[in-house]
Amino acid sequence: MIAAIARPHVDWFALSPALAMIGASAVLLLVAVLVPRRVRKPVAAGGALVGFVTAFVLAVVLAAKSPDGTTEVADSIFRDRWSAVAMVLIAGCGAVAVFLSYGEQWREDHVAEYYALLAAAGAGMAFFVEAANLMTLFLGLEWFSISLYILCAIDIDLVGSLEAGLKYLVVGAVGSATLLFGSALVYGATGELAFDKIGQAGHPHDSLFVLGLAMVIAGLAFKA
Repeated sequence: MIAAIARPHVDWFALSPALAMIGASAVLLLVAVLVPRRVRKPVAAGGALVGFVTAFVLAVVLAAKSPDGTTEVADSIFRDRWSAVAMVLIAGCGAVAVFLSYGEQWREDHVAEYYALLAAAGAGMAFFVEAANLMTLFLGLEWFSISLYILCAIDIDLVGSLEAGLKYLVVGAVGSATLLFGSALVYGATGELAFDKIGQAGHPHDSLFVLGLAMVIAGLAFKA
């Protein structure tokens, strides 16, 4: 049965920046449990910083080694310089966020979880900018959105934090539903998920196709 399953080739190097950040997130969840509270903050911040710096370096190397744009993993992600440069920016902003948040005075009950979620959000953003079809676009978007929902509401003793998290969840859910419904309409009109094939198969005067694209754009606008 296993031999009968067709498995696509996985370009691990193309995924390496996202893997570096999600790996850091997994380690930081262990830090939240195993490291004593008195040293948890510097260890967690250091772990997140290492993850972002590693992703930054890998993204720079990926940009240098990807002169021609290609699709990988069954045409689900792009490997090109545009996506690599976007991942460089994401990893760099993540590292800056670690430095900015380290100096803030806030309760340290969930400090390791905060940095774990920050790294997970960065990984989701890295996956998002590589998306080559509607499915990976939606998965990447939800990946980092869920992390950001929790980050907004992580300070449970602050009323504004919980309110912000709830409002972001409601707005994000509307955006996700609109994007997903629009993607279904686009797929129904074209029979394709990949962006390039949708562009080739699309009919500008097909009302179902136009409505689907409008809903996709509106869903992304809600998220933005």
